[in-house]
Amino acid sequence: MARVVKHLPKVAALQVMGMGEQWLLLTARRSDNTDVLNVFGSDLLTGSPVHELSHSLKYPIHHGNPQRLYGTLSKLRDGSSGLSLLTCGEDHSLVLLTHSGKALWTREEALASILSVEMVDLPVSQIMAKMEDEFGTNDNILQMFLKRFSTQLSQLWTFALQLKHRLRIPRQHHAGGSISETERMSEEDSDDDEGLDETYLTRDEFNLHKIIVVVTGPGKVFGLDSNTGVSIWKTFYPSLGTFHRIDRDVLLLFVQRTTAHFPHQPVCTVLGKDKVSGLPIMFSFHPITGLPSESAPSEGRRLNYKIVNAVMLTQMDEHFLHPIVVMDSEKKFHVYPQSDVDLVNQFSASLFMFTTDIETGIITGYGVELDKKQQLIGNPLWTVDTNRNLQAITKVVTKRALEHVHSQGIVLEDRSVQYKYLNPNLIAVLTEGEEAQQKASAFFSVYLIDGVTGNLVFHCTHKKSKGPIQLMHSENWIVYNYWNQKQRRMELAVLELYEGTRQSNATAFTSFHPPPPPIVMRQAYIFPGHISALATTITEKGITSKQLLFALETGGVLGLPKLLIDPRRPEVLSQEAREEGLVPYLPELPRPADHIINYHQSVFNIHGIHTAPAGLESTSLVLCYGLDLFYTRVMPSKMFDVLKEDFDYFFISSVLIGMIVVSVITQRLAVRKALNRAWK
Repeated sequence: MARVVKHLPKVAALQVMGMGEQWLLLTARRSDNTDVLNVFGSDLLTGSPVHELSHSLKYPIHHGNPQRLYGTLSKLRDGSSGLSLLTCGEDHSLVLLTHSGKALWTREEALASILSVEMVDLPVSQIMAKMEDEFGTNDNILQMFLKRFSTQLSQLWTFALQLKHRLRIPRQHHAGGSISETERMSEEDSDDDEGLDETYLTRDEFNLHKIIVVVTGPGKVFGLDSNTGVSIWKTFYPSLGTFHRIDRDVLLLFVQRTTAHFPHQPVCTVLGKDKVSGLPIMFSFHPITGLPSESAPSEGRRLNYKIVNAVMLTQMDEHFLHPIVVMDSEKKFHVYPQSDVDLVNQFSASLFMFTTDIETGIITGYGVELDKKQQLIGNPLWTVDTNRNLQAITKVVTKRALEHVHSQGIVLEDRSVQYKYLNPNLIAVLTEGEEAQQKASAFFSVYLIDGVTGNLVFHCTHKKSKGPIQLMHSENWIVYNYWNQKQRRMELAVLELYEGTRQSNATAFTSFHPPPPPIVMRQAYIFPGHISALATTITEKGITSKQLLFALETGGVLGLPKLLIDPRRPEVLSQEAREEGLVPYLPELPRPADHIINYHQSVFNIHGIHTAPAGLESTSLVLCYGLDLFYTRVMPSKMFDVLKEDFDYFFISSVLIGMIVVSVITQRLAVRKALNRAWK
């Protein structure tokens, strides 16, 4: 019969360990909301304390409570017993502690379960902030002149210091950050960034240096330095749980305000589910420092309803804040912050949402209207039934709001323009199932649905094909991969939608007056390998050519230009097609070794690829996350907007100065010659 020997209500973790013939009980509990972890050792049979095993260790609060302990005893030089303690934290971290309280090493295993990623621009320097502040003041001309003069003097002094630093330490260009920077910031595991230079976290000239905000499954949020990969800050929310959406767990991350609106502070918001009550919970924080937002409680904002969908509007209020609109299970809309209700009411006629019911296979679209109590409610406008009895919805993909389209069409061989079908409300829905007559024969379907009107723009079915399927939606094209059961190979399909040679509306697209059904061009290719993630590059203006990124199961990340995955590639290349820039059709896509963007650094079990624009139009920032993390910069059209490092400034300057001198001399000679001619 079992009996209770000792009741331990406040103990976070414990371990039973042997030392000779004695059995010991090792327990750990955290002091009230502090960085102190109290470890107690006692005899398991008698309950008497063992003072050699009792210590107060430093255990940062962002690790949460320890969930497991693994202790080992060793004899020290003085004959006493020393304790080494390996803790597994609530945030999935591993920390090895010694009896002296020092952490020998720390592993943040939560980074292996990243669910949401955003790259946030760093703030401008204090000098640039002062210059921007000039435009918001009502000072007189003299005060503005003195302020501008002092600011430019500070800029000159800062430039001199930077030039001195560059001459002293040669710059080392490396995609993942220089070795010296990594060594300089390697002390971040000590969980204090007091030694971090204040000027380091400022926006660089080309906006390449960013803070990567990642939200992980255990509820821990990191701010990673894009140059070095070091954690600038980390915050753990113990009550933050995940939503389950279709085939994966998600935590929603919104960048409500960026650093571009000085003196307003940037704001990021993460939306999840309370682990205890199951109701939604929302945390707002500063993306550069990780501190809680001033306008939001540090313990989070708990919502007393179930969430069906949540979106962030593209419109901003007077404080440059994007409001978040949430629809609950009763089809009521809620706005955060609540002060932006009037702004949402103003744009309610153009606000639409859709929900996906996995159990029934029905997609429902809603409009927004005001009820009798002047509250925002959802009005069902359309439904699409995907026939759940035969197939199940596995993916719903929309376009990224950050994406810009520079070219409205493509120039054909006869010099006419084929206009793209650029519907910003287009939803790509993927369903998978098995044929009733042949259970071993799988199929999947792709639906393109207008998210405002519910109009079915396009639909296709692939028989004897199955997943896992990765689908990517950008501009007017869709790319997805699948396994062909008949041919036993991996294939990649592409769909491109065009309006034709006449554009219905050159100013703005509207779903209520759509163009005629689009011209759909499609093609399939043989892909040499399995794909675990799929993405495309994104740039600031959308001028640079697109590059598709494939995460391979072999550990490589392959980058192929969109030109190779074009449904218009002809089998026989004519002169007109060659002038258009097309390449001949080949059924198998190449996998050249020089297109592996991670080179010799293998990255396995990639769950997603996040891309973001930089300040340079030629450059796109790429983060691959999963079991490993890999960050780099890619230039699909080469670096066309920056001079090369070996550019001969001295030679060009000498030529310019020489031309100026020659022009001045020839001008004076011409004037003298004209004067002498006038006197003759």
